[in-house]
Amino acid sequence: MTTGLIAVAAVAAGVLERPQLVLGFVICALVFIPLEQLIPLIHRPPRPDWVVDVVHSFANRLPITIAFAVALGVLGPAAHRVFPSAVRHVVLAQPGWLQFAVLVLVADLANYAGHRALHEIGPLWRLHAVHHSSTDLDWLSTSRGHPLDQIINLVVTVLPIYAIGFDLSFSAAFMAFQFYFPFLAHANTRITLRPLSAVFVTPAFHHWHHALEPEAVNRNYGAIFSIWDRLLRTSHLPRRLPTAYGIPDAMPASWLGQLAAPFRARPSAPGRP
Repeated sequence: MTTGLIAVAAVAAGVLERPQLVLGFVICALVFIPLEQLIPLIHRPPRPDWVVDVVHSFANRLPITIAFAVALGVLGPAAHRVFPSAVRHVVLAQPGWLQFAVLVLVADLANYAGHRALHEIGPLWRLHAVHHSSTDLDWLSTSRGHPLDQIINLVVTVLPIYAIGFDLSFSAAFMAFQFYFPFLAHANTRITLRPLSAVFVTPAFHHWHHALEPEAVNRNYGAIFSIWDRLLRTSHLPRRLPTAYGIPDAMPASWLGQLAAPFRARPSAPGRP
């Protein structure tokens, strides 16, 4: 009873802190629920643990917002000072469309590096394992994640944007796109967009990132572009689809249990016993 009340209070705090998130969530639900029902990749009934992912969607918002603001307030000015001013002037002197293209590429490369660290550094993987604990992948799986994991990923992605000093409207447009795009990458739909995987992170590409198979361990880190994985030899995209998703270790079913799990258990890397 107490844990349920804590979860409800956390969800309410997240909604009050960022009410526009509700609209974004509703838009995603209206798009992906029919899509997954009409043309599913895997035919199955609704998974019983979908509620915990809804809780993650909102309950994690307030701690993420507070910690992100503090971290960026400390690290952002330092990053801005050490970034070469000559490079900054060259970048910001370009036309708006080119600045936006540079912003997306730089932020996505930073995201790749942060995501790779979350997999390959033991203590960070313990946080990130919460996101990978979904055994049935769908659009809601996007929301499952430990707040500390999400804070690290967000700070690493945004820090170079802050250091260069891009226009805030560009940054806001990129962050909005980055919010919606992963829902498609995780979706349980036959729209896998495999031909686009040479450049972009498609559902076919990202599903292998979540696969519980040895050959998929530490692969497909990209968030928007798959080119980083191809250049850095972490790409894995067989013709077939994964046979199983998740992590080898058990994960608590509740939201609070999943928040505590990284500090109690030591989950192994995906696909490893």
